[in-house]
Amino acid sequence: MTSLLATDRTEPDLGTVLGPHLHRVLAACRPYTGRPVRAETCTGGNVSHVFRLRGEAGTVIVKVRGRRFARIAHIATDPALISVEHRALALHHGLLPDLFPKVLAFLPEAHAMVMTDVFPDGRTWREHLDQRAATVEECTRLGTALTRIHHATASLPPLRDGDGDNLFRAEHAHGYCLRACGHQALDEACRRLDALPGRQLILGDVCPKNLSLAAGRTAFVDLDNVHTGAPLFDLAYLLAHLVLHHAARPELLHPLAAAFLDTYTLPGPPARSWLGDGLLATVTAGVLLYRLEARTVPYPATAPPATSDRLRRTLHRLLDAGPFTVPDLLDASAGPVRA
Repeated sequence: MTSLLATDRTEPDLGTVLGPHLHRVLAACRPYTGRPVRAETCTGGNVSHVFRLRGEAGTVIVKVRGRRFARIAHIATDPALISVEHRALALHHGLLPDLFPKVLAFLPEAHAMVMTDVFPDGRTWREHLDQRAATVEECTRLGTALTRIHHATASLPPLRDGDGDNLFRAEHAHGYCLRACGHQALDEACRRLDALPGRQLILGDVCPKNLSLAAGRTAFVDLDNVHTGAPLFDLAYLLAHLVLHHAARPELLHPLAAAFLDTYTLPGPPARSWLGDGLLATVTAGVLLYRLEARTVPYPATAPPATSDRLRRTLHRLLDAGPFTVPDLLDASAGPVRA
């Protein structure tokens, strides 16, 4: 058999990550892959090691969680937490099988899952956006898909026992992300998010590296950040990445954002208009700063340094000046009007 080495030699290979559990995990893959041929490292994730295992009869994804984040080695973690993501995937695939991968095997002793491969071309949307702009059709599909997800999960209970969900939200979604730059307006945004009615399961990490829009299909992966929170957080999170990936294409910001936001509807009354939603705008600005300043979680650059620096300064000015709307944020992100 061809060696099951990761394609990227700077990453540990599948055998190194799984150790004594390798043969058991390969046995779980064989009904779907046939004889395994090669394991390739999947890009994007920071927490778990993710491989695409190719075999003579098919392809699966193998995800393994270790005692430290896969690409942020100074952060320790409990590998048993992969069971939370397993529950999240089982729930989301059960409700919306066209949008989420199916768990084919869960091996808790190996802290590993085997899943269907929902990336038809083997590439994330992030990889596509590094080469081209998003399209209005893609943004419309994302708005529709996120609406379906939030409406489908509105009545589900928390994934974590006791107050684990609240702690996760405070430490990860709020701590690593919105409170990372230490701005008072973002502290207040966290309090307002927690006070919103209709808290429910949300994805928590809806960004291009965790999406596929290839072959006319929409698929979401990497559900280890699913927690109980405000759906508005997911909306702002994805909107922030649309802005981030098009900061160097300012003429696209308004049409792409409008295509996404016009299609999305929050679950439950009352309906909120995104045009005047100051909280949505503030949370979006916070997520943008989280990515631009990257104090804890790295995110590869999406624009030339001068463009990113200008956007970062613009966001701080907006937060310093007081309330602003999404159109204000889009206008400011586009930069000064040139004659």
